[in-house]
Amino acid sequence: MRLAVRIALWVLLLGGSAAAGAFVAARSNPLSPQVGNDAPTSTQPAKPDRWLGTIRTTSFHQLYVGGTCESDWNTTLRLRVSEQGDVSGTGSARLTSESDPCPFDVAQLQIRRFKLSATGSMDGGNLRLWLSEVSHVPSAGAEDLGGFRETMLAGGKVSLLLVPLDGVEGTVGTARASISVQGPDRDTYGSTNVIRLRCTTC
Repeated sequence: MRLAVRIALWVLLLGGSAAAGAFVAARSNPLSPQVGNDAPTSTQPAKPDRWLGTIRTTSFHQLYVGGTCESDWNTTLRLRVSEQGDVSGTGSARLTSESDPCPFDVAQLQIRRFKLSATGSMDGGNLRLWLSEVSHVPSAGAEDLGGFRETMLAGGKVSLLLVPLDGVEGTVGTARASISVQGPDRDTYGSTNVIRLRCTTC
């Protein structure tokens, strides 16, 4: 009789242990704590760096028949530089010279402001920048008489602005660029430009 009781007790103990093991297994994570059940979170794309810039320009148009028209400009820029080095942005160029551009009477009005777009690239410690015209004021019957449009907004190799980057980790860029263009009537356009760029988010 004692032997039967012992056998019954052993059966009960073994059954209880198996049930407890099943209960713990059902509530446990089959993966290691480092892995977890959640899918890996997606990373957000990097935001482009933002740059502010100014360009001080002195430009001229020297006519072959004699006489030179001159003008001064102040350009402000807002640029974005992507993680891949692509540059894009907007700008505004404002005429700052107060006197008439030409020392002789001209029937055309002088453009006083340009709305600009900017494109370029950043590579190898240099920022390559091109400016192009979006619109101008006055909008009807006006021309740029002093050479700014023909030099700074000509496009291609003519109006490439190459700005070496220095300062802390390349967050500042300064350059001086001179541009000269021969006109169709043996006239000459030229401009001297002082460029300053600063990263505000780097």
